[in-house]
Parts: sequence; structure tokens; C-alpha cells
Amino acid sequence: MRILIHAILIAACVFAASAATADQIKPIYMSNSAIGGGDLNQYTRGVAGGTGVNNIGLLIRTFGKVTYVNTTSQFFYIDDGWGKVTTLPPPDNCTVTGVRISYGGLAEGVPAITPPAVNAHVAVTGVVSTVMIGGLVYPNVRVRGSGDITSF
Repeated sequence: MRILIHAILIAACVFAASAATADQIKPIYMSNSAIGGGDLNQYTRGVAGGTGVNNIGLLIRTFGKVTYVNTTSQFFYIDDGWGKVTTLPPPDNCTVTGVRISYGGLAEGVPAITPPAVNAHVAVTGVVSTVMIGGLVYPNVRVRGSGDITSF
């Protein structure tokens, strides 16, 4: 039994080492409405109103028109026509349309990001996460650097 466990651990380490040296991970293209997804199980919740496969933690690429920008808290919203509405609490105190994109809290050494302007059309690559707003869990896409936001 002990030999089997060691063999499994060695195989896992070899797999992890080979995965670290592999080509860069490619994002999965996803519409705004699919970001977050439904519940994975009773202990791993999806996002409010989410349906489909739970994709929290996945690297994705999505697109849309910028509908709101908050430079203080470093987030903006984009909408691809889905039309999901969120009411933001103070200090924003407004209703926004689309999915939240966070561009703050980057790794040390990563240059700060200048957010796109309202009404700009952008494609965004980032990791699906969540944000709690008004007691509900909403999808949030966290970018890794300025190269993850492309205007078109």
C-alpha cells in the first residue's frame, strides 16, 4: 500500500512538472451569460441565477461594450447583449448592466492597468471568480495584466 501511494505521488509530481513547462494555457471563449455557471454541488455554489456548468476558476475570454467604470475600486462592467442588471451599493449607488471585470490587485511587478472608457468595445481574458453584492454571488472576471484587455 505504501509503495502504491509513493508511486501515485511521484506520478503527480511528474505530471505537475510537465504541465508547468507546457505551452501557455489558452482561454475558453464564453458569453457573458455563461460566466460563473450553476451550482457544482451543495457545498460549491455557482452565481446568482447561474445555469450550466460551474466554471469558477477557469481561464476564459469574453467580450462586450463597457457600461460602467470604477477607477477607485478598479473594476468595470461589460455587456455582450445579455443585459444582466446589478444594483451596486454605495459608494457607486447605481444600476449597471453586464458582467464585472476586476483589474486591480495584480501580482507584484505587473504594471497598473488603465481601464477602457465607457462605450468602448473590448475582449477580456481572465480567471472566473465571484463577488458578493447585496447578499448575492455574482460572476467576476479577474484579469492578469494589461494584455488581457483588448479594444476592438
